[in-house]
Amino acid sequence: MRQHVRTARTGTGRRHRIKLGLLATLSALALIGSPGAALASAGARPQEPTASGTPSMVPAAKTPPQQQPGQQLTSDDCLPESLKAKGKKAKPLPPTAPGGLAGKTIVTCTKVNAPGSPASQAARDVAVGKARSTPESTGAQRLAALKEARRSGVKAKDVTPLDYIQPPSWCYDHAFNGWWYTRSEECQIRDVTVGYFEIVNGEPIDVGTAKHLETSFVYMSGDIDDFADQIRITKYFAERAGTLDFWGLQQIHGWATCSGDCKPISDSGLKPGNYKRDQNNDGESYWEPTHDEVGAITHLAPTWNYFITAAGFEPSTTVTVPPPPQVRCDNAFSTDGNDMGDYTPGLSANAVFGAGCAVPVYVPTWIIYKNGLYPTVGWHVEAAQNSGLPGKYPTGDPLHRLTDSGKKRQNGDRACPPSPTWVRPANKQCDEYPMRSTYEGASTATPQGTARTFAPPTQTTPSGDQWCEMDAAWAVPTGVTGPSGWSSCMLPSTDNSHQGAFLGGFYKTNRVLDNDPFRVWVQ
Repeated sequence: MRQHVRTARTGTGRRHRIKLGLLATLSALALIGSPGAALASAGARPQEPTASGTPSMVPAAKTPPQQQPGQQLTSDDCLPESLKAKGKKAKPLPPTAPGGLAGKTIVTCTKVNAPGSPASQAARDVAVGKARSTPESTGAQRLAALKEARRSGVKAKDVTPLDYIQPPSWCYDHAFNGWWYTRSEECQIRDVTVGYFEIVNGEPIDVGTAKHLETSFVYMSGDIDDFADQIRITKYFAERAGTLDFWGLQQIHGWATCSGDCKPISDSGLKPGNYKRDQNNDGESYWEPTHDEVGAITHLAPTWNYFITAAGFEPSTTVTVPPPPQVRCDNAFSTDGNDMGDYTPGLSANAVFGAGCAVPVYVPTWIIYKNGLYPTVGWHVEAAQNSGLPGKYPTGDPLHRLTDSGKKRQNGDRACPPSPTWVRPANKQCDEYPMRSTYEGASTATPQGTARTFAPPTQTTPSGDQWCEMDAAWAVPTGVTGPSGWSSCMLPSTDNSHQGAFLGGFYKTNRVLDNDPFRVWVQ
């Protein structure tokens, strides 16, 4: 049997090869474009094969982003006392200053998500609409950017519009409302006001206002242990309160930082650096963990800093973007391929799939379907969840991944006793819920519960597929409800083995490590 070969990072950063069995091969294929990829990440539902033999795809519901709690959404550095303090430090502009600025003392300040005039609000709406009109980037584009950053290893990178990775549409849906995130993306859009004041006899006099969008986007992949922190500053509005003309003199300067187990790959700064209307000033930084040995788990929090200045002006207070929820990068993912259904001997024990990153605070959801290529597992899981067992999306108590091979085997043997105790019908396997690869499984759950099933009589889908067949001699009770215990059903071997592979793909794509929570959504 041909085996799939993948590589995993070692403690020295070199690569070594590991051979995986067939089930793990299917799990890997779920990540790179097989019909099962939709089950792991793409949010598309595989249907019955078309005349060409390839499955068609229809849109499926996606799990929404979540908001970081406890954020401070507004700030104001333009209070009178702050401006007066700035004025004491500022020096008058030289006689050669243009635009009537000679001898004037000008200071700047910033406010975040502050209300503006009707004209500025209208301009902001136009700017947001323009920004979101570009199609969002794909996972493949993001992964390619991360790989290129790792490959080049440069310390600085010229940013052009072609380099910009377009954030997802949900980022704009939640503009001006703090950080929002999924398992692999984090995004925040803020409305920043820059105030300009002339200091006259120690008192600040308003002479102008500028406003810009600050779009921060952090993205990562389960396939590589570096991630990107990108920022775009777009000035969309400016007005003068007097006759002073200083708009052409302004520059913006920025740099990236990271706290935690961070090692920089590159930091572009903000380019081109001209703070003028409708000019995108883009910055991108790439980071990797300080530890990448097998088993390493690291936590990192990136951010950007910038300030605005003009010749002779006192620079604005440095704006520091609040950090997003921590990124977790690891080289600790492993699987033996036996994640659900009947035990399959011969797979590589604890085969390391390689390093990657995720947002651990986001609880991922495995989506399975009742009307796709392998529907019967979905029907069983839905019945099991509706009987009260945990893991149901969106509000059920989550399941928690279990990686210990021995404990997984115990979970499976209790829920699905092997032959000759339970002799499998022809072309059938025993499917258990919660899956053997969870701490809520039949043997490892606390508190312990009792078995349940939904047959006899044999249960079928509307299209005639048998999703639960059980021998009455096994005396597994029906009609059991409640959150403790497990469910067992015999169903087609093809469905069970493929869905088990897709579950492995879901675990890897989302970097679901031991004891990480997740839910299951049947569609």
